[in-house]
Amino acid sequence: MLFLFIEDDLDSAEAFAALANSLGHRSHLAHEGGVGLRLAAATRYDAIFMDIGLPDIDGLTLCKYIRSAGNSTHACIVAVTGKTHLEEEQMGDFDGYVTKPMTELGMTRIIQAC
Repeated sequence: MLFLFIEDDLDSAEAFAALANSLGHRSHLAHEGGVGLRLAAATRYDAIFMDIGLPDIDGLTLCKYIRSAGNSTHACIVAVTGKTHLEEEQMGDFDGYVTKPMTELGMTRIIQAC
């Protein structure tokens, strides 16, 4: 599977990618929402994991943009957050969420659910 990780924290982004790669997946990284949007429009991703608190655009809005146009409209889009629970209105168009730090089990469960 091909994943996109949209995360402004460089260490977290690299940890997500390393985890995905260790599970046999390929991944691309974006450290800004705008870059992630361009990548999602140009590439067909199987899953997109994004921080909901990006500095240049909030995750809910970015998720709507990705769902509306481009090559990744049908990707499984997962919110990545430091919160232990998200309310329904915070979920928006996300297919699910995982908490930081993401574990192998957490990533595997999300992949299976998508």
